[in-house]
Amino acid sequence: MSKDKTGADVTTNGDAGSGEFDVIIVGAGPVGLSLSLSLRDAGLDVALIERLSLDAITAPPYDGREIALSLRSVEILQRLGAWKHIADDEISPLRSANVTNGRSSTCLRFDANAVGVDKLGFLISNHAIRRALYSEHCDAGEAILVTGAEAVTLCAGANGGAVSLADGRTLRATLLVAADTRFSAARRSAGISASIHDFGKSMIVSRVKAARAHNHVAWECFLPGGALAVLPLNGDIASLVQTFAPEEARRQMALDVNAYVDAAAMRLKNRFGALHPASERFVYPLVGVYANRFVAPGFALTGDAAVGMHPVTAHGFNLGVQGQEILANHIHHAVRRKRGPADPAALAAYERDHRRLSAPLYWSTLALAELYSRESFPARIARRALLDVGRALPPARRLILNSLTQPLQTATG
Repeated sequence: MSKDKTGADVTTNGDAGSGEFDVIIVGAGPVGLSLSLSLRDAGLDVALIERLSLDAITAPPYDGREIALSLRSVEILQRLGAWKHIADDEISPLRSANVTNGRSSTCLRFDANAVGVDKLGFLISNHAIRRALYSEHCDAGEAILVTGAEAVTLCAGANGGAVSLADGRTLRATLLVAADTRFSAARRSAGISASIHDFGKSMIVSRVKAARAHNHVAWECFLPGGALAVLPLNGDIASLVQTFAPEEARRQMALDVNAYVDAAAMRLKNRFGALHPASERFVYPLVGVYANRFVAPGFALTGDAAVGMHPVTAHGFNLGVQGQEILANHIHHAVRRKRGPADPAALAAYERDHRRLSAPLYWSTLALAELYSRESFPARIARRALLDVGRALPPARRLILNSLTQPLQTATG
Protein backbone atom coordinates (compact mmCIF):
# COMPACT_ATOMS: atom_id res chain seq x y z
CA MET A 1 0.00 0.00 0.00
CA SER A 2 1.32 3.44 -0.81
CA LYS A 3 2.42 5.86 1.90
CA ASP A 4 1.82 9.56 2.40
CA LYS A 5 4.48 12.05 3.54
CA THR A 6 4.03 11.05 7.20
CA GLY A 7 4.75 7.41 6.43
CA ALA A 8 1.16 6.42 7.13
CA ASP A 9 -1.02 4.50 4.71
CA VAL A 10 -2.86 6.88 2.42
CA THR A 11 -6.06 5.34 3.75
CA THR A 12 -5.23 7.04 7.05
CA ASN A 13 -6.89 10.14 5.65
CA GLY A 14 -10.27 8.46 5.50
CA ASP A 15 -10.39 5.94 2.60
CA ALA A 16 -11.56 2.69 4.15
CA GLY A 17 -11.47 0.76 0.88
CA SER A 18 -14.15 -1.92 0.67
CA GLY A 19 -15.36 -1.20 4.19
CA GLU A 20 -15.03 -4.88 5.17
CA PHE A 21 -12.74 -5.81 8.06
CA ASP A 22 -12.11 -8.50 10.64
CA VAL A 23 -11.91 -6.02 13.54
CA ILE A 24 -13.06 -2.40 13.81
CA ILE A 25 -11.82 -0.38 16.79
CA VAL A 26 -13.82 2.76 17.62
CA GLY A 27 -11.36 5.24 19.10
CA ALA A 28 -7.69 5.83 18.20
CA GLY A 29 -6.50 7.04 21.56
CA PRO A 30 -3.68 5.26 23.40
CA VAL A 31 -5.73 2.11 24.07
CA GLY A 32 -7.21 1.88 20.58
CA LEU A 33 -3.81 2.34 18.92
CA SER A 34 -2.25 -0.14 21.36
CA LEU A 35 -4.86 -2.75 20.51
CA SER A 36 -4.34 -2.31 16.78
CA LEU A 37 -0.59 -2.78 17.27
CA SER A 38 -1.18 -5.81 19.52
CA LEU A 39 -3.19 -7.40 16.67
CA ARG A 40 -0.76 -6.63 13.85
CA ASP A 41 0.66 -10.18 13.72
CA ALA A 42 -2.71 -11.93 13.90
CA GLY A 43 -3.32 -11.86 10.15
CA LEU A 44 -6.45 -9.75 10.57
CA ASP A 45 -7.73 -6.75 8.65
CA VAL A 46 -8.11 -4.05 11.30
CA ALA A 47 -9.56 -0.54 11.05
CA LEU A 48 -9.50 2.29 13.58
CA ILE A 49 -12.25 4.91 13.53
CA GLU A 50 -11.39 8.25 15.13
CA ARG A 51 -13.52 11.40 15.29
CA LEU A 52 -10.47 13.69 15.65
CA SER A 53 -8.66 15.00 12.59
CA LEU A 54 -5.48 13.45 11.25
CA ASP A 55 -3.52 16.52 12.41
CA ALA A 56 -4.75 16.03 15.98
CA ILE A 57 -3.57 12.40 15.90
CA THR A 58 -0.26 13.16 14.19
CA ALA A 59 0.71 15.95 16.60
CA PRO A 60 -1.52 15.70 19.68
CA PRO A 61 -1.44 18.89 21.77
CA TYR A 62 -0.30 19.02 25.38
CA ASP A 63 -3.39 18.50 27.57
CA GLY A 64 -1.90 18.79 31.06
CA ARG A 65 -2.20 15.10 31.92
CA GLU A 66 0.95 13.36 33.12
CA ILE A 67 0.61 9.58 33.12
CA ALA A 68 2.20 7.46 35.85
CA LEU A 69 3.20 4.37 33.88
CA SER A 70 3.81 1.18 35.83
CA LEU A 71 6.78 -0.98 34.87
CA ARG A 72 4.34 -3.51 33.44
CA SER A 73 2.83 -0.88 31.13
CA VAL A 74 6.31 0.17 30.02
CA GLU A 75 7.00 -3.46 29.06
CA ILE A 76 3.84 -3.45 26.94
CA LEU A 77 4.78 -0.21 25.17
CA GLN A 78 8.27 -1.58 24.53
CA ARG A 79 6.84 -4.77 23.04
CA LEU A 80 4.50 -2.76 20.84
CA GLY A 81 7.45 -0.71 19.56
CA ALA A 82 6.09 2.62 20.82
CA TRP A 83 8.59 3.19 23.65
CA LYS A 84 11.46 3.97 21.27
CA HIS A 85 9.48 6.94 19.92
CA ILE A 86 9.47 8.69 23.33
CA ALA A 87 12.46 10.99 23.86
CA ASP A 88 14.58 10.51 26.96
CA ASP A 89 13.84 14.01 28.20
CA GLU A 90 10.10 13.19 28.12
CA ILE A 91 10.56 10.25 30.54
CA SER A 92 10.75 11.07 34.24
CA PRO A 93 11.45 8.27 36.76
CA LEU A 94 9.22 8.00 39.81
CA ARG A 95 11.44 6.90 42.72
CA SER A 96 8.92 6.99 45.56
CA ALA A 97 5.63 8.49 46.67
CA ASN A 98 4.49 10.07 49.93
CA VAL A 99 0.90 10.37 51.10
CA THR A 100 -0.16 12.85 53.79
CA ASN A 101 -3.50 13.59 55.43
CA GLY A 102 -4.58 17.08 56.38
CA ARG A 103 -1.92 19.23 57.96
CA SER A 104 -0.14 16.27 59.58
CA SER A 105 3.65 16.22 59.21
CA THR A 106 3.71 12.40 59.11
CA CYS A 107 3.26 10.51 55.86
CA LEU A 108 2.83 7.07 54.36
CA ARG A 109 5.83 6.39 52.12
CA PHE A 110 6.02 4.06 49.14
CA ASP A 111 9.66 3.46 48.26
CA ALA A 112 10.68 1.35 45.26
CA ASN A 113 13.76 0.12 47.12
CA ALA A 114 11.48 -1.75 49.52
CA VAL A 115 10.71 -4.28 46.79
CA GLY A 116 14.17 -4.38 45.22
CA VAL A 117 13.73 -1.98 42.29
CA ASP A 118 15.00 1.53 41.73
CA LYS A 119 11.74 3.12 40.56
CA LEU A 120 7.99 2.71 40.88
CA GLY A 121 7.50 3.62 37.25
CA PHE A 122 7.74 6.64 34.96
CA LEU A 123 5.84 9.86 34.45
CA ILE A 124 5.19 10.72 30.79
CA SER A 125 2.82 13.25 29.28
CA ASN A 126 -0.32 11.82 27.74
CA HIS A 127 0.30 13.62 24.44
CA ALA A 128 3.81 12.09 24.19
CA ILE A 129 2.40 8.58 24.59
CA ARG A 130 -0.28 9.26 21.97
CA ARG A 131 2.34 10.62 19.57
CA ALA A 132 4.61 7.59 20.12
CA LEU A 133 1.83 5.09 19.45
CA TYR A 134 0.84 6.90 16.27
CA SER A 135 4.49 6.96 15.13
CA GLU A 136 4.67 3.20 15.55
CA HIS A 137 1.40 2.84 13.68
CA CYS A 138 3.01 4.74 10.79
CA ASP A 139 6.24 2.71 10.95
CA ALA A 140 4.97 -0.81 11.43
CA GLY A 141 1.23 -0.84 11.97
CA GLU A 142 -1.08 -2.75 9.67
CA ALA A 143 -4.40 -1.18 10.64
CA ILE A 144 -6.22 1.38 8.53
CA LEU A 145 -6.88 4.61 10.42
CA VAL A 146 -10.02 6.51 9.41
CA THR A 147 -9.82 9.99 10.94
CA GLY A 148 -12.34 12.80 11.17
CA ALA A 149 -15.01 10.11 11.27
CA GLU A 150 -17.80 10.12 13.83
CA ALA A 151 -19.45 6.78 14.55
CA VAL A 152 -23.19 7.51 14.64
CA THR A 153 -24.67 4.06 15.13
CA LEU A 154 -23.21 0.66 15.90
CA CYS A 155 -24.84 -2.72 15.44
CA ALA A 156 -23.05 -5.87 16.61
CA GLY A 157 -24.06 -9.52 16.59
CA ALA A 158 -22.82 -13.07 16.39
CA ASN A 159 -22.78 -12.88 12.58
CA GLY A 160 -20.81 -9.64 12.42
CA GLY A 161 -21.45 -5.98 12.96
CA ALA A 162 -21.50 -2.58 11.29
CA VAL A 163 -20.59 0.99 12.17
CA SER A 164 -22.40 3.83 10.42
CA LEU A 165 -20.42 7.06 10.10
CA ALA A 166 -21.75 10.61 10.07
CA ASP A 167 -20.63 11.04 6.44
CA GLY A 168 -22.91 8.20 5.32
CA ARG A 169 -20.34 5.41 5.05
CA THR A 170 -20.92 2.03 6.68
CA LEU A 171 -17.99 -0.16 7.76
CA ARG A 172 -18.46 -3.82 8.63
CA ALA A 173 -16.43 -6.27 10.69
CA THR A 174 -16.60 -9.61 12.43
CA LEU A 175 -15.70 -7.96 15.77
CA LEU A 176 -16.39 -4.39 16.90
CA VAL A 177 -14.40 -2.94 19.79
CA ALA A 178 -15.23 0.26 21.66
CA ALA A 179 -12.09 2.04 22.87
CA ASP A 180 -13.36 5.60 22.84
CA THR A 181 -14.08 7.26 26.22
CA ARG A 182 -15.67 6.61 29.59
CA PHE A 183 -18.76 8.33 28.12
CA SER A 184 -18.59 5.90 25.19
CA ALA A 185 -21.25 6.45 22.54
CA ALA A 186 -20.28 3.06 21.07
CA ARG A 187 -21.02 1.35 24.41
CA ARG A 188 -24.45 2.98 24.58
CA SER A 189 -25.17 2.15 20.95
CA ALA A 190 -24.42 -1.50 21.72
CA GLY A 191 -26.94 -1.41 24.57
CA ILE A 192 -24.42 -1.96 27.38
CA SER A 193 -25.12 -0.06 30.59
CA ALA A 194 -22.50 1.17 33.04
CA SER A 195 -22.26 2.16 36.68
CA ILE A 196 -21.35 5.86 36.65
CA HIS A 197 -20.12 7.66 39.75
CA ASP A 198 -19.86 11.44 39.62
CA PHE A 199 -17.46 12.49 42.38
CA GLY A 200 -18.77 16.04 42.29
CA LYS A 201 -15.20 17.31 41.89
CA SER A 202 -13.11 18.84 39.15
CA MET A 203 -9.39 18.29 38.63
CA ILE A 204 -7.11 21.15 37.60
CA VAL A 205 -3.74 20.16 36.13
CA SER A 206 -0.76 22.22 35.05
CA ARG A 207 3.02 22.28 35.10
CA VAL A 208 4.97 24.36 37.58
CA LYS A 209 8.62 25.19 38.15
CA ALA A 210 9.65 24.50 41.76
CA ALA A 211 12.34 26.37 43.69
CA ARG A 212 13.30 23.25 45.65
CA ALA A 213 14.25 19.89 44.18
CA HIS A 214 11.57 17.20 44.15
CA ASN A 215 14.15 14.39 43.84
CA HIS A 216 11.68 12.44 41.70
CA VAL A 217 9.39 11.87 44.69
CA ALA A 218 5.63 12.29 44.26
CA TRP A 219 3.48 13.85 46.98
CA GLU A 220 -0.24 13.23 47.45
CA CYS A 221 -1.75 15.55 50.05
CA PHE A 222 -5.35 15.25 51.22
CA LEU A 223 -6.19 18.73 52.47
CA PRO A 224 -9.31 20.61 53.55
CA GLY A 225 -11.05 21.78 50.41
CA GLY A 226 -9.60 19.14 48.12
CA ALA A 227 -6.65 16.91 47.33
CA LEU A 228 -3.36 18.19 45.94
CA ALA A 229 -0.64 16.17 44.22
CA VAL A 230 2.83 17.06 42.98
CA LEU A 231 4.18 14.71 40.33
CA PRO A 232 7.92 15.00 39.61
CA LEU A 233 8.99 15.63 36.03
CA ASN A 234 12.52 16.18 34.73
CA GLY A 235 14.61 19.07 35.97
CA ASP A 236 12.82 21.45 38.31
CA ILE A 237 9.44 20.93 36.63
CA ALA A 238 6.51 19.19 38.31
CA SER A 239 2.88 18.51 37.53
CA LEU A 240 0.50 20.21 39.95
CA VAL A 241 -2.83 18.40 40.35
CA GLN A 242 -5.60 19.85 42.50
CA THR A 243 -9.20 18.75 43.01
CA PHE A 244 -11.98 21.10 44.04
CA ALA A 245 -15.74 21.28 44.10
CA PRO A 246 -16.88 22.63 40.70
CA GLU A 247 -17.68 26.13 41.97
CA GLU A 248 -14.27 26.43 43.65
CA ALA A 249 -12.60 25.02 40.54
CA ARG A 250 -14.19 27.78 38.48
CA ARG A 251 -12.92 30.37 40.96
CA GLN A 252 -9.42 28.88 40.83
CA MET A 253 -9.42 28.91 37.03
CA ALA A 254 -10.46 32.57 37.09
CA LEU A 255 -7.41 33.50 39.16
CA ASP A 256 -4.33 34.94 37.52
CA VAL A 257 -2.02 31.97 36.94
CA ASN A 258 0.65 33.39 39.25
CA ALA A 259 -1.89 33.86 42.04
CA TYR A 260 -3.09 30.30 41.41
CA VAL A 261 0.34 28.71 41.89
CA ASP A 262 1.13 30.99 44.86
CA ALA A 263 -1.99 29.72 46.60
CA ALA A 264 -0.96 26.12 45.82
CA ALA A 265 2.50 26.72 47.32
CA MET A 266 0.84 27.91 50.51
CA ARG A 267 -1.37 24.79 50.61
CA LEU A 268 1.85 22.77 50.32
CA LYS A 269 3.33 24.72 53.27
CA ASN A 270 6.12 25.76 50.87
CA ARG A 271 7.48 22.22 50.80
CA PHE A 272 8.89 22.94 47.33
CA GLY A 273 9.54 26.62 47.91
CA ALA A 274 8.10 29.15 45.50
CA LEU A 275 6.20 27.80 42.51
CA HIS A 276 6.13 29.43 39.09
CA PRO A 277 3.73 28.55 36.26
CA ALA A 278 5.25 26.48 33.45
CA SER A 279 2.13 25.76 31.39
CA GLU A 280 -1.48 26.70 31.00
CA ARG A 281 -4.12 25.09 33.22
CA PHE A 282 -6.60 22.39 32.21
CA VAL A 283 -9.72 21.30 34.08
CA TYR A 284 -11.41 17.88 33.93
CA PRO A 285 -14.54 16.56 35.70
CA LEU A 286 -13.94 13.54 37.94
CA VAL A 287 -16.28 10.71 36.97
CA GLY A 288 -15.78 6.97 37.50
CA VAL A 289 -17.31 4.42 35.11
CA TYR A 290 -17.54 0.64 35.27
CA ALA A 291 -19.38 -1.15 32.45
CA ASN A 292 -21.85 -3.77 33.60
CA ARG A 293 -20.64 -6.00 30.77
CA PHE A 294 -17.38 -5.93 28.84
CA VAL A 295 -18.59 -8.05 25.92
CA ALA A 296 -21.64 -8.91 23.84
CA PRO A 297 -21.93 -11.09 20.71
CA GLY A 298 -19.46 -9.66 18.21
CA PHE A 299 -18.58 -6.75 20.51
CA ALA A 300 -16.05 -5.85 23.23
CA LEU A 301 -15.22 -2.86 25.42
CA THR A 302 -11.72 -1.89 26.44
CA GLY A 303 -9.93 1.12 27.91
CA ASP A 304 -12.06 3.84 29.50
CA ALA A 305 -15.12 2.55 27.65
CA ALA A 306 -14.89 -0.50 29.93
CA VAL A 307 -13.40 1.03 33.10
CA GLY A 308 -12.85 4.73 33.77
CA MET A 309 -10.89 5.20 37.00
CA HIS A 310 -10.52 8.05 39.47
CA PRO A 311 -6.85 9.18 39.14
CA VAL A 312 -6.09 9.03 42.88
CA THR A 313 -4.32 5.65 42.62
CA ALA A 314 -2.84 6.20 39.12
CA HIS A 315 -4.21 2.85 37.90
CA GLY A 316 -6.46 4.10 35.09
CA PHE A 317 -4.10 4.36 32.14
CA ASN A 318 -2.21 1.24 33.18
CA LEU A 319 -5.44 -0.72 33.47
CA GLY A 320 -6.44 0.37 29.97
CA VAL A 321 -3.14 -0.66 28.39
CA GLN A 322 -3.12 -3.99 30.23
CA GLY A 323 -6.78 -4.62 29.40
CA GLN A 324 -6.22 -4.28 25.66
CA GLU A 325 -3.35 -6.76 25.94
CA ILE A 326 -5.66 -9.27 27.61
CA LEU A 327 -8.21 -8.82 24.82
CA ALA A 328 -5.54 -9.11 22.12
CA ASN A 329 -4.13 -12.29 23.69
CA HIS A 330 -7.54 -13.97 23.62
CA ILE A 331 -8.16 -12.86 20.03
CA HIS A 332 -4.77 -14.28 18.98
CA HIS A 333 -5.63 -17.52 20.76
CA ALA A 334 -8.97 -17.79 18.93
CA VAL A 335 -7.46 -16.98 15.53
CA ARG A 336 -4.76 -19.62 15.96
CA ARG A 337 -7.56 -22.15 16.50
CA LYS A 338 -9.46 -20.96 13.41
CA ARG A 339 -12.34 -19.60 15.51
CA GLY A 340 -12.16 -15.99 14.37
CA PRO A 341 -11.70 -12.79 16.36
CA ALA A 342 -15.30 -12.73 17.68
CA ASP A 343 -15.14 -16.27 19.09
CA PRO A 344 -17.64 -16.32 22.01
CA ALA A 345 -15.27 -18.35 24.18
CA ALA A 346 -12.47 -15.83 23.63
CA LEU A 347 -14.70 -12.87 24.47
CA ALA A 348 -15.99 -14.66 27.58
CA ALA A 349 -12.42 -15.34 28.68
CA TYR A 350 -11.55 -11.66 28.19
CA GLU A 351 -14.57 -10.64 30.26
CA ARG A 352 -13.50 -12.99 33.04
CA ASP A 353 -9.84 -11.97 33.08
CA HIS A 354 -10.37 -8.23 32.76
CA ARG A 355 -13.08 -8.20 35.42
CA ARG A 356 -10.81 -10.17 37.73
CA LEU A 357 -8.09 -7.57 37.22
CA SER A 358 -10.22 -4.43 37.19
CA ALA A 359 -13.00 -4.96 39.71
CA PRO A 360 -10.86 -4.93 42.90
CA LEU A 361 -8.91 -1.90 41.63
CA TYR A 362 -11.98 0.05 40.57
CA TRP A 363 -14.15 -0.50 43.63
CA SER A 364 -11.33 -0.04 46.14
CA THR A 365 -10.27 3.16 44.36
CA LEU A 366 -13.87 4.35 44.38
CA ALA A 367 -14.11 3.79 48.14
CA LEU A 368 -10.74 5.47 48.73
CA ALA A 369 -11.63 8.48 46.60
CA GLU A 370 -14.93 8.88 48.41
CA LEU A 371 -13.23 8.65 51.80
CA TYR A 372 -10.67 11.30 50.89
CA SER A 373 -13.21 13.65 49.33
CA ARG A 374 -15.31 14.05 52.46
CA GLU A 375 -14.71 16.74 55.05
CA SER A 376 -16.76 15.24 57.89
CA PHE A 377 -15.14 14.48 61.24
CA PRO A 378 -15.64 10.66 60.89
CA ALA A 379 -14.01 10.76 57.44
CA ARG A 380 -10.99 12.67 58.79
CA ILE A 381 -10.61 10.11 61.59
CA ALA A 382 -10.90 7.22 59.12
CA ARG A 383 -8.27 8.77 56.82
CA ARG A 384 -5.85 9.17 59.68
CA ALA A 385 -6.47 5.61 60.82
CA LEU A 386 -5.90 4.28 57.31
CA LEU A 387 -2.53 6.02 57.03
CA ASP A 388 -1.56 4.83 60.51
CA VAL A 389 -2.34 1.23 59.54
CA GLY A 390 -0.30 1.61 56.36
CA ARG A 391 2.71 2.87 58.31
CA ALA A 392 2.36 0.15 60.92
CA LEU A 393 2.00 -2.74 58.48
CA PRO A 394 4.91 -2.93 56.02
CA PRO A 395 3.38 -6.00 54.28
CA ALA A 396 0.41 -3.83 53.21
CA ARG A 397 2.73 -1.29 51.62
CA ARG A 398 4.72 -4.07 49.96
CA LEU A 399 1.54 -5.48 48.41
CA ILE A 400 0.73 -2.10 46.86
CA LEU A 401 4.31 -1.68 45.65
CA ASN A 402 4.30 -5.13 44.05
CA SER A 403 1.09 -4.24 42.19
CA LEU A 404 2.95 -1.30 40.63
CA THR A 405 6.33 -2.84 39.90
CA GLN A 406 5.86 -6.56 39.25
CA PRO A 407 4.77 -8.13 35.94
CA LEU A 408 1.08 -8.97 35.71
CA GLN A 409 0.37 -12.61 34.87
CA THR A 410 -2.76 -13.05 32.76
CA ALA A 411 -4.34 -16.10 31.24
CA THR A 412 -4.60 -16.43 27.48
CA GLY A 413 -7.37 -18.97 27.30
